[in-house]
Amino acid sequence: MSAARSQVLRASIQGTLWSYASVYSGKLVVFFSTLILARLLIKEDFGLAGYALVFISFLDVLNDLGIGAAVIYYRDDDRVLNTAFWLNVLAGIALFGLTWAAAPLAGAFFNDLRAVPLTRVMALTFPLTAIGNIHASLLRKNLSFKRKAVPDFIKSLGKGILSVVLAWQGFGAWSLVIGQIGGVGLSAIVLWIASPWRPQFSFARDSVKQLLAYGSNIVAGDALGTLINQADYLIVGRVLGAAALGSYTLAFRIPELLVKQFCLIVGRVMFPSYSKIKKEEGKLGQSFLVTMRYLTLITVPVSLGLAVIARPLVLLFFTEKWAEIIPIMIAISIYTLVRSLTFNIGGVYKAQGRPDLLLKLSLAKVPLLLPALWWAANSPGGLITVAWTQVSLALIFGVINLIVASRILATPFWAILKVFLPSLGAGLIMVAAVIGVLQFTASSALLVQLISGTFIGMIVYGLVLFVFQKEVIRQAQAGLKTTFARA
Repeated sequence: MSAARSQVLRASIQGTLWSYASVYSGKLVVFFSTLILARLLIKEDFGLAGYALVFISFLDVLNDLGIGAAVIYYRDDDRVLNTAFWLNVLAGIALFGLTWAAAPLAGAFFNDLRAVPLTRVMALTFPLTAIGNIHASLLRKNLSFKRKAVPDFIKSLGKGILSVVLAWQGFGAWSLVIGQIGGVGLSAIVLWIASPWRPQFSFARDSVKQLLAYGSNIVAGDALGTLINQADYLIVGRVLGAAALGSYTLAFRIPELLVKQFCLIVGRVMFPSYSKIKKEEGKLGQSFLVTMRYLTLITVPVSLGLAVIARPLVLLFFTEKWAEIIPIMIAISIYTLVRSLTFNIGGVYKAQGRPDLLLKLSLAKVPLLLPALWWAANSPGGLITVAWTQVSLALIFGVINLIVASRILATPFWAILKVFLPSLGAGLIMVAAVIGVLQFTASSALLVQLISGTFIGMIVYGLVLFVFQKEVIRQAQAGLKTTFARA
């Protein structure tokens, strides 16, 4: 492995480990808070908060204006950084005002006026996020993921604790909204402590065009990405109502926590890492393949494992009250698996200065996505059909994404597919073993089923990789050993 690839891989692993530790130490708190909230709140509470979150998410893509990515892409310049900061703040304030005025549209779309005040208050996240955006981008740019870990943890911790306390006091859906705001506010404060950079009261007009030119494609791509990622929530809320949206939202919680968040972490780490080697011929493609190989070694067993142990997991942690989300969680787990195979291709496009590809690929997806999800929500299968429709669409567009990436990276399509084979093969064998264990322990307590299924799954997956993919295991061990030695 070349020195450049080794350095990028080491920095990426270190960054991923620190980001993973920060996110999941906080998410562990959020996980336990969710268990408590599932008992304190009703399905409609989750759905009502979901209305506000979905509406806010569409405007949230404008909060950063793509400037955070531009700050990472371009060289450090105080004039540019100061301009970027004040642009972010102005955008955050403007979006708060826009959301306050537009909130009645949320009530009209979801046929529920209770969404209006929740959406207006949730809009406070815009200016609070804007205050810390540039600080967070600078930490990522400098690969200072160890320092970035603290604000990430504080955000999750504050959100989880505040939501539980307010739910206990009977605030219902408001507990989720206020918890979100509290977490964002605390994170902004800690980001200023973690990053030494301080904005000056200066604004370089000539930097605005530079920042927005790069960021515009990011914003457009993110806007369409948000529509794609939130379309199911929009349609479920519109067609099936708050209670159904609450169930659908909770079914996403664990797969999102364990798989999607991990992919997001790797993506944040890899974009600045890819940017550092964007001009070295052949290095970007090689680094992408290495990253995807190790990414799927984690996401494949976790996704498949969640699918097969969904029943004991839901009944044990969320109780019979939420039993209807079991088949939905199974489908969503498979969906997160498929998404993980292509999730971080966007980092390659951005590093190559081609964020426009994200926009074009998103545009191609929308005409099929929206009608398919609308049909699914109105079908007799309801939420279950929606979830499996998501899986089918993810497969179709995942293949398209991989084909485009292979051309951009000048890497054969089969070479990209090949990196997935070790984890997918071991994962399928693991699934068969876990199904057998669950059948054998069917009459046992739910905790016994969950622990035995998880334990056997981990052992079988590890053994299969060790027997048939020793080289992959050796490379992973060497990479981790080097990372920790130099951390």
